[in-house]
Formats: sequence, C-alpha cells, structure tokens
Amino acid sequence: MGFLMGAYGKLMAGQRMRGIQFQLTTIQSRIRRVTREIGLKEKMYQAQERNMKQTMQAQMQCALMGYAGLPAGMQAGMLDGTSAYQLWGSMSQNDMMGYQAFAQQVQMQYMQCQTMWQNMFEIQRDADLNALKDLEDDLQLEKDSLESQLKIAQADYEANKEMEKQGAQNLKPDYTGQA
Repeated sequence: MGFLMGAYGKLMAGQRMRGIQFQLTTIQSRIRRVTREIGLKEKMYQAQERNMKQTMQAQMQCALMGYAGLPAGMQAGMLDGTSAYQLWGSMSQNDMMGYQAFAQQVQMQYMQCQTMWQNMFEIQRDADLNALKDLEDDLQLEKDSLESQLKIAQADYEANKEMEKQGAQNLKPDYTGQA
C-alpha cells in the first residue's frame, strides 16, 4: 500500500511542481516587461527634461540678445568677439545698467520656470511610474510566494519518492524462506 500511495503522491507533487513552475515563469516574464517599461519611461522623462532645459536656456539667451539690440542674424548665436566688443563699447552707462537689470530679471524668470518645470516633471513621473512600481512590487511578492510553494512541492515530491521506494522494497518476495 505504501508503494501505491508513494507513487500517487509523487505523481501529484510532480504535477503541482510543474504548475507552479509555469506560473513562476509567467510571473518572471511579467516582471521583466514591467521593469523594462519603467526603464524606458524613466529615460523618456530624462530626455524631455533635458530638452526642456536646453529650450529654456536658448530662450533666455535670445531674450538677452534681443534686449541688447542685436541684429536677428546675431541673435541665433553668431556673435563674434569683435561684434560683441563693439556692441558693449557703444552702450552708455544707463544702457548697461538697464541691461544688467533686465538680465537679472530674465535669470530670475528662468529659475522660476525651471523650478516649475522640474516640479511638473516630478509629479508626472511619480504619477506614471508609481503604478508600474507598485505592479512590480506585487509581482515580486507573488514570485516569492510561488518560490516558497515550489520548495514545499519539491520536498513533498522527494518524501513521496522515498515512500514509493520503501513500499517497493516491502513488495519484494523473500526467496530465503526465512520469516
């Protein structure tokens, strides 16, 4: 009887192990996809943030050059050293003070806009990524649970295998005639 119980128990434990292994493989695949998606979104947000900073810096420089009265061709960053020297040399003291005040104002606005954009990106990043990170955590917990179930099923399989082996030894006929 121990042989049959061990064989049936081994069969059922093996089936349970294969089912758990299948679930574990599925969960691991989902975890990899979610982790990859988190990484891609993070890169996307970093690129957007970097582009926004570059755009804001370019706008600030254009505003400063526009105030100084540079021709349109020079506002695009084509100001050479001689032209800049001539431009600054032709400005009066009042013009230079006005330009410095304007530059400080533009710099302050730039800092405020930069802070606002960083906060906006952080809020958007948190909103998008928190759901994915929560899903990743839930999947990791499920994976850990399945791994512990798999260990239990493996131990059950080994115990039933041993029971089958013991039962098979008890079924051997004794040819020695000794009782």
